[in-house]
Amino acid sequence: MIAGWLVALFVGLMLLAAAATVQAYPPGIAAAGADLADDFKYLSNNTQLDFDDIATAPLHFAAPGGPLRSPRFYLAVGAAGALWAGSFALDQTMRTSLRHMSRGAHDVMENLSYTCLISGVSLQYVSGLYWRDQRARDYALTAMMGAGFGVLANLGLEAAFGRLRPFQSSSHTAFFRKVGAFNAGSFSSEDMVITSAMATGASEYFDNKWYVAVPLYSLVLTEGFTRMGSDQNWFSDVVAGGLLGWAITELLLRLHDNHAVETKRWRIFPVGAPALPSHARAKMPLAMGIGVAYAW
Repeated sequence: MIAGWLVALFVGLMLLAAAATVQAYPPGIAAAGADLADDFKYLSNNTQLDFDDIATAPLHFAAPGGPLRSPRFYLAVGAAGALWAGSFALDQTMRTSLRHMSRGAHDVMENLSYTCLISGVSLQYVSGLYWRDQRARDYALTAMMGAGFGVLANLGLEAAFGRLRPFQSSSHTAFFRKVGAFNAGSFSSEDMVITSAMATGASEYFDNKWYVAVPLYSLVLTEGFTRMGSDQNWFSDVVAGGLLGWAITELLLRLHDNHAVETKRWRIFPVGAPALPSHARAKMPLAMGIGVAYAW
């Protein structure tokens, strides 16, 4: 009952926050079809461009303007490394404190976290569709893309590091072990990747205002407590998963901004018929198609 009221309250707050960001009356749903087509284009174009950018990133790391030339890159890597090292040192302490969480408390907290975050991102997209707010829709879609890309990256980490889960080994240094064909490794936490990605996309849409960011990231922390409370992940797994989901979503948001101004690259997009005079349109059938454009 309490969880249900909290979910309803959170969704209501997200709705009010979304409504407060626009200053026009609702245009209705007449243009929803065109906006959905635009969103399909956004997903199609950016997905393939994201894979291209990520695959070719090593070629540009040391280029002028690349990450290796930026002091902020080293500061960010150093801060993330220090945070993870601190969490690794606290693995056993956090496990001792949280491992006895009751099943009921675990279920309530996990359902609260996932339900609120999924509802918040979905509501952001729906409100963007209703109000014709393309930025809201783009950020919501990018949040879900961040979760998807994050899961793929996390699968690679689990396979590479082969860390045993706390219930499998009492040692938090049990890396590079055979975890089993149907039992993914503990490093890092996939649930944290997903929840952190969704929270990041929603929070960035509201420019990380504290009254939005604090509730969103509190829900991510709530999911982290359930992972440790059920003895599924170490504290360092939780921190690593949260950082991974945040970093990938932030990266995609920056890449998508760049894609919007980079026109000389592969594009797959819906193509409408050329504009014609009214008397000519009456004699011509409506034409739609798919176009592919590329420039060397």
